[in-house]
Order: sequence, then structure tokens, then C-alpha cells
Amino acid sequence: MTEESPGWDPLTGLQDRRYVLHELERHVDLYRRYRRPFSLLTVDFDNLDWFNDTFGRAAGESALEYLATLIKVNLRDVDISCRCAKDEFIVIMEEADKEAVLTVGRRIAASAEKTTFKLGRDGVTLKVSFGTASCPDDGVEAEALLQAAGKHEE
Repeated sequence: MTEESPGWDPLTGLQDRRYVLHELERHVDLYRRYRRPFSLLTVDFDNLDWFNDTFGRAAGESALEYLATLIKVNLRDVDISCRCAKDEFIVIMEEADKEAVLTVGRRIAASAEKTTFKLGRDGVTLKVSFGTASCPDDGVEAEALLQAAGKHEE
């Protein structure tokens, strides 16, 4: 797949929701067959609407691109990241336990909070929250894992 083909979010360069949901089902199947654990990380850009309303859509898009970059640089090559909604990202982390996914989520959130966007005369920080789920600890069904990951840690 290339970045121009369906399955990619053109703004962030990450996979799209359809792709990650397919991959999630595939990982559930792999767990059932081979007992290969994996974890999910959800990252929400909590103040995107405020960014857009206050500074314009271009500023919001710039912040989304930055957050996608933060996510990418904190992952391994085997991890699958996507933008699945306007302000929500999902990551599938193969062979990762709860502690590993928590560490990555905390690192992304801390990096986002340390970054100040200069917009006009204002310095603005991203507000992000994240949630995690691990298979099999939090379930062995895709929907159960997504629900568990949707409950934010911090």
C-alpha cells in the first residue's frame, strides 16, 4: 500500500480506521490460534475543536500532523498506527504487554504537553489523553479491546 492508496489518512500519513479494524481482527485471530499477545493504545487530541475554533482549521491540522509524528516516533516498526476519527488515533502493538503500552502512552502524552505551538501571540499546548488494552488481559474480542482502550488512563 502506498500513502496515496485507500487505507491511508492523507493529512497524517497514518493508516485509516478501516485498515486498523481489519488488522485488529487479524491480531485477534492470531491470538486465538497461536496465543500471540498484543496491546492497543488509543490517543485522543482533547482540545482539537478548541484549536480549530480559536486559531482556524490550518492550526488544527498542523497540530494533528504533529501529534501523528509524535505517535510515529514513539513506536516500533512492527506497530500499526492509524487516525481513526477526527481527533482519535489507535495503535496496535504486537507482542507488547500492559506495561509497555502504558509506557508508550505516557511518553506520547508527556511529549505533547511539553510542546508549545506559537499561534499569533499565544503559546498553546496540546491536550491529549490515552487508553490502553491488552489481549488477553482485557479481552479476546476486538470490540471488548476497543472498549477497554477507550477508557482513558490519564
